[in-house]
Amino acid sequence: MVFVARKKTGKVAYYYLAHNLRTDRGKWKSLREYIGKKMPNKAELQKLTKLFIIKYKIPVKKKYTYLDPERLAKLDFVIGEFQKKVKNYPQIALEKRERDFTIRFTYNTNAIEGNSVSLLETAAMLEKKVMPSGKSLREIHEIFNTEKALNYIMACKADVSKRLILRLHKMMMANIDEQQGGRIRNYPVAIDGANWMPPSEKEVNGKFREFLAWYAKNKVKLHPIELAATTHLKFIEVHPFGDGNGRVARLLTSLILMRNGYPPVNIKVKDTIPYVKELQYAQNTQKLDKLVDWFVQKLGEDYVEAAKGNE
Repeated sequence: MVFVARKKTGKVAYYYLAHNLRTDRGKWKSLREYIGKKMPNKAELQKLTKLFIIKYKIPVKKKYTYLDPERLAKLDFVIGEFQKKVKNYPQIALEKRERDFTIRFTYNTNAIEGNSVSLLETAAMLEKKVMPSGKSLREIHEIFNTEKALNYIMACKADVSKRLILRLHKMMMANIDEQQGGRIRNYPVAIDGANWMPPSEKEVNGKFREFLAWYAKNKVKLHPIELAATTHLKFIEVHPFGDGNGRVARLLTSLILMRNGYPPVNIKVKDTIPYVKELQYAQNTQKLDKLVDWFVQKLGEDYVEAAKGNE
């Protein structure tokens, strides 16, 4: 969707028509056209937008299932501007940024589940192999297992499948629960604080197959962000494992985004309560717009600086 971007230099504001095209996986084309120092009136803006669409052969998108087109357009623009900005970064700077994401994702996804290793301690563990004192072996293994699993999805080209999901879970449970790692549970589970029950041990295999069939059917129908958010919810609803479902869900979400040219998403521990509330609301009502919009917000947070002055 084409939208108006505003850039302020000193006291002067400049207005542009803006749109970002995702051309191939991981590749973006940023389109901008200056339209003046004053916002055009509605009729003039419609005329300029129509000419802009024709000039750059912008495909007219159908209505999304859950996404707000204008919010999506702004997110695409912000991410595109960031990717354009880092294109000239030296390789060492790109590697440092990716490493920083790995550390922060590893810290946050485990802290959400109650792991007490701090961000600073996580960095020391992953960068210098310095082990924090007073932490359980389980907490230590969770940190290293998450790093390994995240590196795996960043490098792999596989799509969501039973094999991939079981492999990720096995990685996450290494040295923690080798017997159950990579296996669909055969016992009942309950979720603390939730007002619903996951499928029973007799139902879970069937529900897991239904989840995979749903994914295969919808991966070409839904926008990648819609697919990532709804896959996250539906996987949590199946709850195929006795432990580690949230961590695997967050890995799958980032895998889907990266396969479609979007950056991975880092859900922060400070967002735990709204994160759980959005999941519970979507699960209880099956209204997914708010959940998808929440993921749009989380994706945009880390890239706002790239579009500073273009709001």
